[in-house]
Amino acid sequence: MNEVNLVTRETRPTDRPRTIAELVNVLRHPALILGAAAPEDLEADYDEGDWAEVPAEIRAALDHPDHSLEWFVAKLEATARFLKTHRLRLHGHPWLHVMRFRDTASISYVLHLDLDSDAADTWNERFNAVLDAKDLLGGPLYVALRMRGPLRSRGQD
Repeated sequence: MNEVNLVTRETRPTDRPRTIAELVNVLRHPALILGAAAPEDLEADYDEGDWAEVPAEIRAALDHPDHSLEWFVAKLEATARFLKTHRLRLHGHPWLHVMRFRDTASISYVLHLDLDSDAADTWNERFNAVLDAKDLLGGPLYVALRMRGPLRSRGQD
């Protein structure tokens, strides 16, 4: 089993997404918000279509009075803090998945950790407890911590 790598780099406040386009960029390039928990060249997968479609999907997910771009960013920042605090590191490409039911959209963002299935499940439970305590557990963005995911070269489909 691999050792969990120490996370040392912090996300700078200037890296905080302020627009939907910037949010899409950090979802696609997780190191921008997760810091050293993600390799700098790691790019998320979006299998349902082209990344150019993601801003419209986020707008649809935000079409609810209780959620905002700031809420999405707060959830991602809480994720970054959790990973840094517990020295957890990604292993494999994150996966963005959009779910639609009628006119409602929600987004799932799966982060593969450098852990086996049982350990990842335990950390995911702890992560959900932290999100719940911060009133960030529900909503249109679901972030999941999972076991090691696939690794591939850039440009490989």
